[in-house]
Amino acid sequence: MRPGAISGDIAARLDRLPLTRLQYGLAAITQIYWGLIIATDGMPARLYPFLWEPRGMTTFEFSVILAANIGAGILVGEWLGGFLSDRFGRKKVLVASPAVVAIFMWPIAFTNDFWWLLLWNFLFAIGMGLMLATNAVYLHEIAPPGSRHRIAMRTQLLTAICALVPAVLSFLWIPGHYRVFLIVLAAIQMVILVPLGFFGLKESPRWLEGKGRHEEADRIVSRWESAISRRFGALAEPDASKNPVVPSERVPARELFVGTYGRRTYLLLFVWVLGYPGIVYGALSYLPTYLVEHHWTPHEIFFWGGAGIAAAPFVVLTFYGISFFGERFERKNIIMLAGAVFTVEMLLLLVVQSKAGLAILIIIGQCAGMIWLFNMYNYTSAAYPTRLRSVGTGWTDGIGHLGTLLGPLAIGPLYAATANHGHYGWILWSALLCTLLPSLLIWRYGIRQRGAILEQVST
Repeated sequence: MRPGAISGDIAARLDRLPLTRLQYGLAAITQIYWGLIIATDGMPARLYPFLWEPRGMTTFEFSVILAANIGAGILVGEWLGGFLSDRFGRKKVLVASPAVVAIFMWPIAFTNDFWWLLLWNFLFAIGMGLMLATNAVYLHEIAPPGSRHRIAMRTQLLTAICALVPAVLSFLWIPGHYRVFLIVLAAIQMVILVPLGFFGLKESPRWLEGKGRHEEADRIVSRWESAISRRFGALAEPDASKNPVVPSERVPARELFVGTYGRRTYLLLFVWVLGYPGIVYGALSYLPTYLVEHHWTPHEIFFWGGAGIAAAPFVVLTFYGISFFGERFERKNIIMLAGAVFTVEMLLLLVVQSKAGLAILIIIGQCAGMIWLFNMYNYTSAAYPTRLRSVGTGWTDGIGHLGTLLGPLAIGPLYAATANHGHYGWILWSALLCTLLPSLLIWRYGIRQRGAILEQVST
């Protein structure tokens, strides 16, 4: 196909496929990637109160390491991953992401030196960024338009289940066997995730069509059509006129910052820059330290607050319940609701002091935070056309990590300065400025995506 020719045959054929176990299986792999790679996220926050602080690491040094990990490292990884995924393919970048995590995470187990910890935490986070730039992108590109919300929410149950892995391992091995904890997490990335993605995923046919590689895309989609038609009968005729795809060998990143896409990019950048140092990381980064001050033991923290042994059943029920509504609810409304619930939960930390009360708030916060984050990823990846989808996700979500880079440097002083008054500086920062405000912005100014054809909603 000649460069610049408007196509849409592959996209149309994908969109008329019914939702079957084929799409569920591919989406499940991407979500297992998300769950087990993000299981390594924020590792310094788990180790600091029990390992590095007793050995003399200051709050400032901890904040710098945390910023390098969840800020700079993921930023670099998403920027690179977005460009590489749009240039060379979704599958290649996804498969590379756990390998990068594994290679650079295991050395953390063998040093307590600040500068080495800073380097390794920065480098392994690049692998997390590679995955974040492509995970939701791939999922949306294989999903039929009327079922994107359903397949996303149901397969994202796997991320909640995968979150049990670090929670259980933290419960068992931190602080006494933290080296085993880190090595096992690194081994999971290389031994399980790399082969799973390499053998289990096909390249995104939408991406192949967008690069003018129609024959490769046709071979993949034809196999899927044959498998589905044998089970469900004849398929409807595709309508390529509803799926405009302009092939482009280059990645036209300049389009992200002009016109319609420019307005979406600047809104998403602002929302992510606020959300990351708030609802995503700002609250959770100091939660273990906060609970230690309230006389929680390591086992109690990792059971109730680590990643969701207690919260997982509630997340599962919530996600599965939402999935039944399919595309009936606008995604930006769900983001607003989750943000409001998280805001109330954080503010209640100012008055609730009992262990039972704090445990309940942690469960509520985990559920609301995960729903907000997952829906924001899905919203972001569906805001751009195929030729820009991964680089758009990488630029907005990736550069949004500048908020994560700067957030810990602001939260640390706020947390310390208000220590005698319930740490209200940390709570108000996380709840109002960095949760409620970005949720309101996306609700008020975000585009509607419910039930729309991907090539139309992103055009």
